[in-house]
Amino acid sequence: MKKQLLVALMLTTTLSLLTVNCSGNNDEDNTTQQNNPATTQYFHPPAWIQGTWGVTNGTTSSKLYKFTADDFILMPDTSNQSMTGAIKAHPYGGSVDETSNTSTMYIFNVKYNNSGVTQHFEFKKISATQIQLKDNSNNTWTDLVKM
Repeated sequence: MKKQLLVALMLTTTLSLLTVNCSGNNDEDNTTQQNNPATTQYFHPPAWIQGTWGVTNGTTSSKLYKFTADDFILMPDTSNQSMTGAIKAHPYGGSVDETSNTSTMYIFNVKYNNSGVTQHFEFKKISATQIQLKDNSNNTWTDLVKM
């Protein structure tokens, strides 16, 4: 009789533990938190300017700028610098103020917080394969061709 009582007690204890472990649906214990940082899109280049632009003189050519759907990339030599990456890498961040985003003009300022640094860019559409960049130091325009 003691053996049957012991088996019954063990069976009851085992079933009780299974019932307790399986009975509740506590979502708080099973939910994993996802901390996805907010993604900021700084640039919104119009479709006509998206692509790689540079200068050519017939024998040599230099890629200078690249526009994607959400970034502006400087290509002065063999290195490429994403302006979105530069803003994110700056200790205090920054912002982009797109003052003109039309079918023929794309003008924006890149401002780096707590630094006093602002970069100003003006691009004008001439044709599907040619744009101009304004040189702010002498108020002249430089021709760029689609590469």
